[in-house]
Amino acid sequence: MKHNHYSITVEVEGGKGGDGLISFRHAPHQPRGGPDGGDGGKGGNIIIRADSEYHSLSHLNKQNIIKANNGFPGNSKKKHGKNGNNTIIPVPAGTIIYNEKERSIIAELRNNGEEKIVAQGGIGGKGNINFATSTNQAPRKATPGKDGEKKNLRFEYSPIIDAAVIGTANTGKSSLIAAITGGKPVIADYPFTTKEPRLWTLTYEYKRFTFMDTPPVDDETVDYLLIVIKRAKFLIVVLDEGKNELLKQFEYIEDRVISHFRNTLRKEIIVAINKIDKREGPINLPIGYPIFPISVKYNKGTNLLKSYILEQLCLKK
Repeated sequence: MKHNHYSITVEVEGGKGGDGLISFRHAPHQPRGGPDGGDGGKGGNIIIRADSEYHSLSHLNKQNIIKANNGFPGNSKKKHGKNGNNTIIPVPAGTIIYNEKERSIIAELRNNGEEKIVAQGGIGGKGNINFATSTNQAPRKATPGKDGEKKNLRFEYSPIIDAAVIGTANTGKSSLIAAITGGKPVIADYPFTTKEPRLWTLTYEYKRFTFMDTPPVDDETVDYLLIVIKRAKFLIVVLDEGKNELLKQFEYIEDRVISHFRNTLRKEIIVAINKIDKREGPINLPIGYPIFPISVKYNKGTNLLKSYILEQLCLKK
């Protein structure tokens, strides 16, 4: 999958352990001082931490390899080498971390401050103090530090949201979000106004709900749209009455988006048919989901739709 703000692949590597030291005491009246080479320090770990200051993975797009610091070599006088510093990678809460090689989930960081070690640093090598014996009191042996773990990871950011508004270009998704939440998304009368998913919140009955405005559904955006709406409880599908062929519009979205959630991560579907001020005659759309004819521009049907959505969301909280 190509890099984008919601899915990236990164190689991570824990720091190498510091080497053990070969050293002997040199002190007055001890011409034959024994071994005093210390052990090497442990390499730093790679740690992923959920951070509420981040709202996408864009800060990682140019980092193909992330390494932790190496441990320091052992010192004389039996002193242990300093451990390498850990490297902390901040990600937004809601990030899922996959091991690309094993195709498995390593961690899912849902809350601010949660963290996971994803690559351990290598252990430090042994200094020659560890190899002295009754028959070898001056060992000239030490071991090198071990390499840190190396992994290829994939990060997917799926925001923790209540409802996502989806549809093809210029159907009025952003205008509907504004009508529901009272927010002020960028709205214009041309396609692709919304280029990245945006989150909007609303408080109702002392409960807070999060809505997502999404870029238009098309063959280029669908892969990462499936990622960012993964946690949504509701999908609000906006169709454009002004384009006619409502069934074809819905089938296009159903095939590319809704069908992926039928067996797992099932979602409630609500269909809003916008721009009904342009329609003459009744609406016949046999799709098996709740349908709300609306005109956001003229504020027709939007309050009824908003009430229904909020009531349903309250039942899910």
